[in-house]
Amino acid sequence: MARAKTARADTDPRRVQLLKIIEEHGAVTQGQLARLTGFSWGKLQWHLYVLERDGKVRRVSKNGVVYYVSARLTPPLLDLEEVG
Repeated sequence: MARAKTARADTDPRRVQLLKIIEEHGAVTQGQLARLTGFSWGKLQWHLYVLERDGKVRRVSKNGVVYYVSARLTPPLLDLEEVG
């Protein structure tokens, strides 16, 4: 549990890589991120959780598909609805 509380978005090169991909591609699904990075599903979920918790990315939904977007973008610009 201590690891979950101390992990930060900018302390791991994999999270920095994910954030860069999300910012470059705009809205991307977890599946797209897995293909682009080669990360396992579980590893990807962990890093996305930390990025979301630290306010770097948001989950948004369109037509039942969940996308990850940079927190700098707003849903009206993307025509997506925020999840959670």
